[in-house]
Amino acid sequence: MGKENTVLRASLDPLMVSVIPNAVVADNFRPLSHPHQNATMDPSSSSPTTLNPAPPQPHHLGPHDTITIVVISRLFYNKGTDLLIAAIPRILASHPNVRFIIAGSGPKAIDLEQMLERRVLQDRVEMLGPVRHEEVRDVMVRGHIYLHPSLTEAFGTVIVEAASCGLYVVCTRVGGIPEVLPGHMTIFARPEEDDLVVATGKAIAALRANRVRTERFHDQVKMMYSWTDVARRTERVYDGISGVLSEEEFYGYHSGGAGAWSATRGRAGVQSFALIDRLKRYYGCGIWAGKLFCLCVVVDFLLFVFLELWAPRANIDIARDWPKKSVGSRGGDEAKDGDTLGSRKRKEKEKRREM
Repeated sequence: MGKENTVLRASLDPLMVSVIPNAVVADNFRPLSHPHQNATMDPSSSSPTTLNPAPPQPHHLGPHDTITIVVISRLFYNKGTDLLIAAIPRILASHPNVRFIIAGSGPKAIDLEQMLERRVLQDRVEMLGPVRHEEVRDVMVRGHIYLHPSLTEAFGTVIVEAASCGLYVVCTRVGGIPEVLPGHMTIFARPEEDDLVVATGKAIAALRANRVRTERFHDQVKMMYSWTDVARRTERVYDGISGVLSEEEFYGYHSGGAGAWSATRGRAGVQSFALIDRLKRYYGCGIWAGKLFCLCVVVDFLLFVFLELWAPRANIDIARDWPKKSVGSRGGDEAKDGDTLGSRKRKEKEKRREM
């Protein structure tokens, strides 16, 4: 489920939802045409020197060159295998110089094989069966287009891996897929047979006309989905939740701006934590889900009230922050901090006894 679906279905403020994508090690999904960095020994130095490789050169397809469409997926209904079975014969009939490579296994594999036998398409569709993850790149670099006909998808890491290998991606507009890659790397289709055939035809035509610079995809994906970038975005979310970053810094607006959103305020800017307001928001999450959410919230609230009466928060010891040792401080300073903490705890206990 993508951010848009989450916001709409849960009636959430869009600024309350942060999407942290999966990272992809782009070096493991390098196109065949992408140059490697070569380490050479500098005569004046004992350590190897890495030379910057030349930019990859575009590969132009001729009007009669064979275009290979790759599909790597579990062959299940929710992965759009039925849609794929219906679309393959139509795509091959419209484009003589096109072939498929399909990798994956599942209960729908027998339906796919029966279709190939019935249509006599075994010479144009290669079935590889299940492949290990370390073999995915070797399969992808054999193709030009990656076809992803899924009916439901949260993120779709395989789409990023395909683009990193320099494949033009044709995928269905479902779940979080539209949020994964920029538009120049993908062609979207509705999860319908006719639309998928049309979208695949557009991708084939774009490659034959050399309108798509797929040789640049790898470097672009490497910048978008590196572990460094994902870690930085994750750290920023935690900083925003813990208060290290102010609301203005985290959400990127000024508190006095008109129409600004925040996690706790609506567009009107009025903060509301009332139980009835929360129940109204939960109730709008769906016909049955909304009622179930409201029931869970009410039960949790009653449990909270009971625990507050049974063990009031005023009688609960509050854990103090551990004293931080400043840079360059010595052991004596640390002992002093420990003594200060101990004396502070003793004073608090004496106050409680007096009360």
